Amino acid sequence: MKYSMLWLILLLSSFSAYSCNLRMGIETSFPPYIVQQGDSWRGLNVELLQLLAQDIGCGVEFIHSPWLRSLKLIEQGELDVLSHLTYNTERSAQFAFIGPHQLESIYLVGSAAAFEGLTDMRQLKRQGSKGIIALLNGAYYGDELESILNDANNRSLFVFIRGNEDKLALLLNGRVHGLLEDITAFHYWKQAATVPAEQYLPLFKVYESLVYFGFNRKTLSVEQLQQLSAAWNKRYQDGSLQAIVARYQLEHYQFSLPVPGSVLPETAAPD
Repeated sequence: MKYSMLWLILLLSSFSAYSCNLRMGIETSFPPYIVQQGDSWRGLNVELLQLLAQDIGCGVEFIHSPWLRSLKLIEQGELDVLSHLTYNTERSAQFAFIGPHQLESIYLVGSAAAFEGLTDMRQLKRQGSKGIIALLNGAYYGDELESILNDANNRSLFVFIRGNEDKLALLLNGRVHGLLEDITAFHYWKQAATVPAEQYLPLFKVYESLVYFGFNRKTLSVEQLQQLSAAWNKRYQDGSLQAIVARYQLEHYQFSLPVPGSVLPETAAPD
């Protein structure tokens, strides 16, 4: 009887490695990456994660949560994965980084008149601005912007927003004059009939970095993280990931999938 119980425990343990439910924190809408359709979700990041989860025998559950709250839920062990996560040493204590799934280029997008004469972040820091800029609370936009935000004299130039939809709504309502936006997302939202795209331009690049799926090291085992990394590499090599990306290309704007370079707990930071 003792050996039968031991065998059952070992058998159940082996099943648990291949049966899981990945809880992803997700914004209401962030095309082309995340799109809500009624009670279901689609979009580039949704499809990439679903393929990855399928390969390791997992399901995916999407939990609506603004970015800053999602980071808290990761800490509490109530979420398993986020997308669009920039690598840094501090975050590596919480996350394993699978991907990258995009080279993210953040631009100041807005009214040229409100930011006249500004061509980069150094000028913004030195000269200030007539325009007010919306940015996502809890997001990382690079050391240059961090130094600006740490200066009390400059913080009045910014409004911190909970979600991407709120950020765009403030711009369209004239509450802010610009926002920090991923250039691919900009090309998507500017083609919407409700957005007067001719009024808003990508004025200059603020920050560029590789972004990853960040998997919670508290809720996933080292073995699972290694399986996810291997699945990403395999799907990149067989073209499955690129086929998903191809479905979201625009006629006037093309983007590509970066070469794999996952960062697991045992590996060094990416170059």
